Amino acid sequence: MDIKICSNRELDLSKSYLISEILDLSLDQKVKVNGVGVFDDSGKILPIISEYLSYQFKHEKIAYETANTYGKNLTYFLKYIRSRPDYNDDETDEVFITVPGYVIQEYFTFLSSEERRSSATIRNRDGAIYAFINFLCSCTEDRQPLREDNPYSNGYLSKVPKRTPIISCTLDDLFILIKSTQSERERVILQFLYDSGVRRSELIRVTLKDFRDPINFNSEKFISADSDQPIHAGYVPLAIKGSKGRGNQIKPRWSLVSSATIKRIQKYHASPLYKKHARKYSSPDETPAFFNAKGTPYTRSAINKLLERLSKRAIKKGRLNRIISPHKLRHGNAYAILQSNDLGSDYLDRLVIVQKNLGHNQLSTTQMYTSIPQEIYNSICDENGDLITRSEKMRRLSEQTQLKIGIKDIK
Repeated sequence: MDIKICSNRELDLSKSYLISEILDLSLDQKVKVNGVGVFDDSGKILPIISEYLSYQFKHEKIAYETANTYGKNLTYFLKYIRSRPDYNDDETDEVFITVPGYVIQEYFTFLSSEERRSSATIRNRDGAIYAFINFLCSCTEDRQPLREDNPYSNGYLSKVPKRTPIISCTLDDLFILIKSTQSERERVILQFLYDSGVRRSELIRVTLKDFRDPINFNSEKFISADSDQPIHAGYVPLAIKGSKGRGNQIKPRWSLVSSATIKRIQKYHASPLYKKHARKYSSPDETPAFFNAKGTPYTRSAINKLLERLSKRAIKKGRLNRIISPHKLRHGNAYAILQSNDLGSDYLDRLVIVQKNLGHNQLSTTQMYTSIPQEIYNSICDENGDLITRSEKMRRLSEQTQLKIGIKDIK
């Protein structure tokens, strides 16, 4: 199975294979291509699934990652259909026009009993099939509905997912991960991922310029109405070029980052190591905020590998019992905000801050964090049982784990 997603990609038709196959065919032009192509394991295109995803993608109804996820989920179901004795093993995706509801339900039973998939995963697969079948039952600008009956006329066919507490990266987990590397460059990235709540796809878009305004903000002094003594802000707003916008567009938002984290990043940016790699770029808005060991920008897969490498190192030493993924750091950010009593006047205020910080469209998405695991409670209080603010946590973390980057450091 393969999925190709094109967004304004230039295609040179003069290099088409058809020119050598069809006499007198002239294709000496370049065109811009937008759409999605989904192919099965034998390399054959699946035209109806491709049409559906292309239509949704071009009309900016789904983002890049959503198109990729839907493509995978629909081909998983097609593979299941091909494996059934009542269907052929070379069925095309036209089978979606006639597949009855009981086959879809049996697929979900198969996922649960045979593949041991969670109820959340099954609902995710159900959501993709639901949207696709509804598309087939609807008309578009240039065609009538492809399907008459709709097995989804009464809603989803799978069971409501069980609500389980989110497994996050706790502050203790973060401390262990940070102590598992002797590279301050890597330690800075870990703290920033946790404290900002950014996705891995968003971290690679953060630039040096993005930190200029927060650094200036951090140097400002604020006066309270009750006192003439200056108040130093514990948090700084940081502009994030967010993911999950419609049509794969950037979705800007603001994230509240602790001043201690900003100061730590500022020291990293002032190091000879960072400056050496930053010289390759002509302006701060083009300069990545973080470089890897080779002095090149991070990729999403590189961030995954960093967390996996440090997690395995900690597991081998008996300090962790699981792999910490980048998204678990994002979950940790949500819990840290919810338990920081200096952010908002009550729990609902903090829930809204989490929503804005993480870039959720709906508050209902954010409400999954309202079940707080016990280990989170254990890590949010000091030795006297008093709640520690997120800003104070990051200050202590920086003090305990910050390393100097010397002029001879090459990584």
